[in-house]
Amino acid sequence: MIHKNNIFKKAALCVAVCSSLTLYSAQSLASNVDGAIKGVVTQQQNAAPIAGATVTITNETNGFSKTLVVDANGQFNLNSIPVGVYNVRIEKDGFQTSELKDVTIGIGKVAALEVQMTEGSLEVISVTGSRIARVDTTSSEASFNISADELNRLPVAPDITSVALLAPGVNLGDSRFADAKGNALASFGGASQAENVYYVNGLNMTNFRNGVGGASIPFLAYESFQVKTGGYSAEFGRSTGGVVSSVTKSGTNEFKFGLQHRQSIGSLYGDRPSSYYQADDCQQNIVDGEIVETCSNRIGDVISDNSRDSRETSTTDIFASGALIEDTLFFYGLYEMRDNEYEDLIDRGNGIRVRKDDDPYYLARLDWNINEDHSLSAWMFKDESTLATTDYDFDENGVRINESGKNSETLSGGTSWSIRYNGNITDYLSISAMAGKVEFTDTTTADGSDCPVIYDLSAGQSLGCWASFTIENNSDEREQYRFDVDWLVTDNHNLRFGYDAEKNTSTSEVNLSGGIYYAYQNFEAGAVLPNGYTIQESARYARVRNYKVGGEFGINNEAFYIEDIWNVTDQLTLNIGLRWESFENLNADGETFVEMSNQFAPRLGLAYDIFGDGEHKVFANAGRYHLPVASNTNVRLAGAELYTHDYYELEGVGSDDVPQLGGKLGETVVFGDGTAPSPVSVRASNLEAMYQDEFIIGYQGMINEDWSAGVKYTRRELKSVIDDASAEKAFESIGIDDDHFLLLNPGKGASFEYDADGDGVLEQYNFTAEQLGYPEAKRNYNAVDLMLERAWDGLWMFKANYTWSQSYGNAEGYVKSDNGQDDAGLTTDWDYPYLMDGANGYLPNDRRHAIKLFASYALSDNLIFGMNTRLTSGRPRNALGAGYFPDQGSYHYGDTYYVGDTKFSRGSFGRTPWTATVDANFKYDLSNYDVFDSAYVALNIYNLFDASNVTNYEEVAESEAAFNANAQFGSPVSWQSPRRVEVIFNMTF
Repeated sequence: MIHKNNIFKKAALCVAVCSSLTLYSAQSLASNVDGAIKGVVTQQQNAAPIAGATVTITNETNGFSKTLVVDANGQFNLNSIPVGVYNVRIEKDGFQTSELKDVTIGIGKVAALEVQMTEGSLEVISVTGSRIARVDTTSSEASFNISADELNRLPVAPDITSVALLAPGVNLGDSRFADAKGNALASFGGASQAENVYYVNGLNMTNFRNGVGGASIPFLAYESFQVKTGGYSAEFGRSTGGVVSSVTKSGTNEFKFGLQHRQSIGSLYGDRPSSYYQADDCQQNIVDGEIVETCSNRIGDVISDNSRDSRETSTTDIFASGALIEDTLFFYGLYEMRDNEYEDLIDRGNGIRVRKDDDPYYLARLDWNINEDHSLSAWMFKDESTLATTDYDFDENGVRINESGKNSETLSGGTSWSIRYNGNITDYLSISAMAGKVEFTDTTTADGSDCPVIYDLSAGQSLGCWASFTIENNSDEREQYRFDVDWLVTDNHNLRFGYDAEKNTSTSEVNLSGGIYYAYQNFEAGAVLPNGYTIQESARYARVRNYKVGGEFGINNEAFYIEDIWNVTDQLTLNIGLRWESFENLNADGETFVEMSNQFAPRLGLAYDIFGDGEHKVFANAGRYHLPVASNTNVRLAGAELYTHDYYELEGVGSDDVPQLGGKLGETVVFGDGTAPSPVSVRASNLEAMYQDEFIIGYQGMINEDWSAGVKYTRRELKSVIDDASAEKAFESIGIDDDHFLLLNPGKGASFEYDADGDGVLEQYNFTAEQLGYPEAKRNYNAVDLMLERAWDGLWMFKANYTWSQSYGNAEGYVKSDNGQDDAGLTTDWDYPYLMDGANGYLPNDRRHAIKLFASYALSDNLIFGMNTRLTSGRPRNALGAGYFPDQGSYHYGDTYYVGDTKFSRGSFGRTPWTATVDANFKYDLSNYDVFDSAYVALNIYNLFDASNVTNYEEVAESEAAFNANAQFGSPVSWQSPRRVEVIFNMTF
């Protein structure tokens, strides 16, 4: 039985509608697609259950109707119900009928009702659900729900990250990481931007190659969102950051046809500052007995000229929906025309790059209500698009003239689909099943693909006829299946269990343009190259890179979960769960090179109704969360990757900017020799999955009928990291000179087989953590969230939250913000022990203070004003070197925490400035015009005051060699996004 005192109470009729702006969601439903309705019906005078009462749940828009009969304990239950707005009517002979209107069911939310009926037969007691805000005293999960209608009242950009940023504990990450469509990404709870999971209609859309973002659907097609920031149940895994779930719109009985046009106003696009040299880039040489100084750059010379950057974007969506069979079969379709053009100055203002993206997207959905207990839905979308890039030159007057011939095209996206069945077998047992596929493409073609890549690192200028750095043909495909059961076993136990599996395939073929990369670099005398060679004379030199990789690689992930929602007493609810996971990664030959089975992730949630009145609760949650190995690891570590660097004296430069190489300086630096290694040689046999433990405790309570407040403390500890690392130091300890790389858990021992003596026979090696020389991986996150909310009442709403947080350790996660590296599982961290000397400190996603305020206010019956403000403290800054002073002979490559002979530990160079972003919008309703069924026009202004504080600085203090100063060190790399103004017109017939 659902204990009536454990549900929310309000006079004769109470409801926990789990409004889409609640602070925490109900643990009694963990679905990422549907919601549920449960309740108790009693007599008002004596609280006795009213058995046999009928509960009718209806959705007026699609004809859905479900009638339940209250059992002997006064209980009724509907485990699975689609997201939407419902009316609930309770009837019993001899009692007044009770009716609750506009009950909003959000993703993963439960409408928990307690109905107290009065004897009589005439009066109908009616309450509007959207006007009641209550605390859900069964909740121990940290999540945030918001609907498309609510977003329309706020200035929120049309992308998933902007929605997620409304939630406490979510901050904008490094701007160098973006999804395939260029959208910025967020950090959840101190985790890296590559540790989140994204679902649409239950389909996992996450980019499994490196975890950075996921597939995109037309934003207008979204109906509702849920952002989980912690404490999520055993149903969810493969994430150590956050989970974003969404559902799309569906058809109703009313035929609708409409159009929306979203147009940016390019002339109002804000200013992006330029960056300039912070020091002279000069060399002194003795010529004919005299000291001659030559300078490539002086203080104040431009590094990146952004003075003519511009953005022109527009989308036009045409949509239609309706019933193919009334009350039974519905359709929704959307076609989105896109026209995006971006202009950026390149080569320090000497040219301009124009990028165009104008391919359409489309989406379709069918919903079949087979009967009141069974339904089937299917949907598909296509987001395949080509980004065409063209470089232009300027004439002497700065006017854009002929194309430079450096043109390229990048194809991204693909076609994805899923089909889902939902069935209420009984009033207490429901099941669901889903199958689907997601496609990702990342293919780059270019003019001049036979031209080698040439770049002057000192001047910051590209040379030669190449257009794209790499020529790539990459594709990823995820096939996924899941089955879930929700069973109210007894009065006090709600059992949920299920299985999900993913079969992922990555295909990759990557080559440098022209097959080679030449880099010019000025070196001072005494500079030490990564291969240990000491520069004898200050001059200009050349570095030559060879790189290629390819193959087809598979990943198999599967999981079982079980959880019990246990009403221990009238006031105490426990959620006890366990998730079992298995990860398998295959090399290009189809052989398993990583397999981690029996990964157990326990979850425990607790919620306590303090006074038994449903208005105040304390809650706690503890759990373990695993992260699978990204397919990027398969491609680079288990593939036949060729990756080398050579250094040469420079005898001259050809007419095509290709260097004329002189004598070779030192030995070749080999990152990959082009051969596919044995699976048993590239990973430790005792490899453990990457996982994180989390603990949450908090309070939420009502202040009065309209306002609620809460406080929450979160502790996260990353317990295990997977990365590639060299065993060179361990081999040295047993007298072997070998620089062998393998996948291991830093700070732990490693056992593997390897042919170190080259006799063709694999030998077994068992090295301790001390022999390997790596410190234990650590990422600790502490946060306190303070929250205040006033729910929308038809006139205004307001929400504020303040987060104090701290993220420290030596492991950011799957990406490396220090240098913008998104090589999941293969960042330069942990490559050699010396790279971790000084790595412990405040991590890149450490934002000590974050304040968020958003509100909307109805200025009149037709005009609504919205505001969204974020104020965030800066991230830690570093000074990174290109050598290792304590033992320069051990240095191979990578950014260290030694600049010259001085150590600068992580985060010791201060912080970036605070950033403040104020967004505003006005929405005017045109629905009173008879020509429209509904219509509005809106003005959105993002970054109203065009704030442009620096968000990231150049942290590399030495360029390519120890004691070789980087004149760009300390210069800004990125800023807040400039002001952007857009107009929206939406009409539906």
